[in-house]
Amino acid sequence: MSFDAISLPDSVALVDDDPEYSEFLAQHLISAGVQVHRYADSAELLADHEPFRHAFYLVDLMLPGIDGLELIRVLRKRTQVGVLVVSGRVSPDVFASVVDAGADMYLAKPVSFEQVTVAIRAVHRRVVAT
Repeated sequence: MSFDAISLPDSVALVDDDPEYSEFLAQHLISAGVQVHRYADSAELLADHEPFRHAFYLVDLMLPGIDGLELIRVLRKRTQVGVLVVSGRVSPDVFASVVDAGADMYLAKPVSFEQVTVAIRAVHRRVVAT
């Protein structure tokens, strides 16, 4: 399969506690043909009947309860699909922490929905090619 033929994943788990942001991002991804499952926090995702069924995970870092870094560690124990972090957390070590936890890529908010889509496609391409 050529890299150009790889599109977006079929389903994305969007874990973000900002309802307005996640609603608009979900609408954008749905319009691109992606099935989006929204979760307000890590506990809601992990309580799902099949939390590890998704083809891709888009995670915020600043979540109530189990934070995004710990969620990424849990995801990496159960799946090797793409994990993209989109977060407003700003600190000198945030990128290293995210990558060390197992995420594939980090984007700092504010970020356009199109940039998120391009990043999802790039990470998904890597996952499908391996």
